[in-house]
Amino acid sequence: MNSKSNYYDYEDFYKYENNHEYSSLKCCNDNPYHPTPTKSIFSCGHGSGISLPISVTNPIPVANVTIDTTCLCNPSVKIDFSSIINYQTLIDLGGGGFGLLTNPFSVTFRLSKVCGKTEKITLGSWDYSFGLLALAVNVTNSFSFSYCECNPCPSCCTYIVEIVNTTPLITTSSGTEVPITISQNSSIRSSNIFATAFSH
Repeated sequence: MNSKSNYYDYEDFYKYENNHEYSSLKCCNDNPYHPTPTKSIFSCGHGSGISLPISVTNPIPVANVTIDTTCLCNPSVKIDFSSIINYQTLIDLGGGGFGLLTNPFSVTFRLSKVCGKTEKITLGSWDYSFGLLALAVNVTNSFSFSYCECNPCPSCCTYIVEIVNTTPLITTSSGTEVPITISQNSSIRSSNIFATAFSH
């Protein structure tokens, strides 16, 4: 079956389902992203592994995925992001005493999208946090989130995950006047992002 026959099959289906002429949402088979219209599209994105700074001054890109829904009817788009986060810390209590945890280590992820030549739109943010007071910590955890938007305008959009804030673990000393020394390192070992779109 060639792309021309697919084009007319989809047009007839749309007319039947909506009981009116297929005019405003005609599919374009010259679209380079998915030339054959279907009821669903799956797109694999690009993820990365990065070292995290103590503080973030500018958003740090982590992953992105592009999906074109121009040949879907009233599409819903679901974004799935996953990552592996490593956190390491060494605490020197100095002259003894003990430390009190006042703030856990945290990372804030932000999901945005850009459609065509429009401005970037923020869709939401998610926080990862880890708080364990020990002299030495080396922990690796998974972190993921999903986002779904229903019936957005059909278009070609790029969804972007960025890190917009990191907060180091903070402790206070008790039982000694010698300050606590903390050495911390954190990184995104790997990340993945996928987009799925469905017609309604």
